Amino acid sequence: MHKQLETLRLLLQTKLSAREIASSVGLSKTTVGRYRDLLAYKRLSWDDVKGWSPAQIDTNFNKARRGNKVRDPLNVAALHAELAATGLTLQVWHEDYLRAMRPGTAYSYSSVHRKLHAYRKTLPTFMHMEHRPGEKVLVDFSGLQASYIDVATRKRVPVTVFVGVLGGSSYTFVDAIASQSVPDVMAAHARMFAFFGGVPHMVVPDNAKSFMTKPGPGGTPQRDYEDLARHYGLTIAATRVYHPKDKAKVEAGVKFVQQHVLRRLNTLTLYSLDEVRDRIVALLPQINARPMGNREPSRTDRFNSFERRTLRPLPALPYEYAEVKTGLKVDGGYHILVGHHRYSVPHALTGQRVDVRLTADCVEVFHEQKLVAKHARSGVIGGLTTMPAHQLPAHRAQADRNPEALKAWAITQGAMIGRFVHRLFEQDRPYMGLRPADQVKTFVSRYGAAAVERALKDFPSLDAANVTALKRKLSIQAKEGATPRQPTRSKNALGPGSFTPAKRRSDEHPDPFD
Repeated sequence: MHKQLETLRLLLQTKLSAREIASSVGLSKTTVGRYRDLLAYKRLSWDDVKGWSPAQIDTNFNKARRGNKVRDPLNVAALHAELAATGLTLQVWHEDYLRAMRPGTAYSYSSVHRKLHAYRKTLPTFMHMEHRPGEKVLVDFSGLQASYIDVATRKRVPVTVFVGVLGGSSYTFVDAIASQSVPDVMAAHARMFAFFGGVPHMVVPDNAKSFMTKPGPGGTPQRDYEDLARHYGLTIAATRVYHPKDKAKVEAGVKFVQQHVLRRLNTLTLYSLDEVRDRIVALLPQINARPMGNREPSRTDRFNSFERRTLRPLPALPYEYAEVKTGLKVDGGYHILVGHHRYSVPHALTGQRVDVRLTADCVEVFHEQKLVAKHARSGVIGGLTTMPAHQLPAHRAQADRNPEALKAWAITQGAMIGRFVHRLFEQDRPYMGLRPADQVKTFVSRYGAAAVERALKDFPSLDAANVTALKRKLSIQAKEGATPRQPTRSKNALGPGSFTPAKRRSDEHPDPFD
């Protein structure tokens, strides 16, 4: 509007003609004449108009533009937010916009682009984030999903896409998981660190429930996520809520994956989650080898040149997801019920509370943060897993009273004893051999294993031996000079010293006539 303002100045401060002013400022003589008439009609001086803005000059001296097209107002701020949230390009959005509008009422692409560009120039400036090599990995989920066909139901099953990007080199990892559940997400992290071949110092997640129970930088991570961080020696640094620029590196990585991975996957027909994952693994070297913008080296080149060596080494074992159950009460039989199966703990913990850590193949029991029992996980519903070391001595002895345990014990006592006891159970009803096998244990306890071995060797053959004859031989050996062992006293037998002599009736009731 500087032409209009200069025209007003020349009209009010000089005596030039309309033709001369029009030639000087580049407007038509008719326009200059109209300005002169309006100044006279409104009685305006240079002091009145010299501070006017272009909009004020336009309002007071120019006619309102008229057109035969009525356009709906365009919400440029909402358009900017939509493009940022969906990842659409303006060209794709404008094509959908044209289909939805009435003919002659839509804005052209160039008009929308001009308005959007002007709006973006009014937004606050942003800060470039510095990412040091080996410092952090940023993780997120893609809003767009992959899928496969279930062979049984012939239905399409959606698959969540997990993305991890190293801050220094933008080296990208992609994985397909069944859902955003905690076990699936933890397994994806373990595969990601194995893919990188090392561990950075920090992991930067968003505030999804799989990562954080309380969102924000000062929030509370998931207990299992903290367990994973301890295993790899990581620090969890969650982003601010509704601040996607805090993890702009992975946001760009997600868009990159959608364009170069999901676009290819969605053209294929796959039939399992493993097939989707295998296809992604095959694509990862290609997408990381693509040159980056501004003619910068590829992600693979940047990773190999300066970030790989800054990563810390992986732990000896990869992280294994474990489910934690707290406050389980030990029953009277010193067992706890976990997953419809009972596992033993030391009998001294009967009635107390313990915590359990469950992995795919192991059950670990903790009491006051100390490991007190460890079992192989069993899938037998209603089953019982008991360690002999956890049992009371009497219970352990009773538990050992079975054919397999007695035969195993007999072998440890001697060759003849082992063969003799084994023969006792070689019958149609093996459990009929329990009582005679118990008697053999009694003989070993009383006379010693060497004496029983010697007595069994005196028989012409084991077919001629039986428990009664063995007892007779051992008794004869003892009378001939072998010193029998004193049987071990039961803890329930207190001995004669525990009894007090009964008082005589005369002591309690003395005879008055004495």
